[in-house]
Amino acid sequence: MIITRVEHLSRYTGVNPYIKYLVEYFKLTNMGEIEEGSIRIYEDKVFGNCFTYIADGKPGDFFETHQKYIDVHLVIKNVENISVTSSKNVAVIQEYNEEKDIELYKGNPEQIVQLVPGICLITFPEDLHQPKIRINDLEVKKVVFKIAIS
Repeated sequence: MIITRVEHLSRYTGVNPYIKYLVEYFKLTNMGEIEEGSIRIYEDKVFGNCFTYIADGKPGDFFETHQKYIDVHLVIKNVENISVTSSKNVAVIQEYNEEKDIELYKGNPEQIVQLVPGICLITFPEDLHQPKIRINDLEVKKVVFKIAIS
């Protein structure tokens, strides 16, 4: 798990060869103007989905993880909490679905990360995470970018 400001993401290009494409996208994009929907960045290796919702979760409701893609969570408007934990604190409630690249768990949180605009949370397969934890009743606008692991 990495927590960083968008402008510092370039420090992590050695972690994954595709992060450089997301860094370039951020340089060329006004975050406030990102529209809802799919975002194509580099082939099927780097893409995103922008959406708006009311965060209504409670820590520990569920956790998810992915095997094919790294998640980069970025709030554009408002604030959101994301709960994170490790495999020792959970039980599987939905086995890994390769087509959807997701496995779901139930368990206890280890940490809560608060995302405000400009801060990225990057989660790897070992970082079980629960987005959309309620802080307030205002709409959250967020992008989840996906970066291929290989």
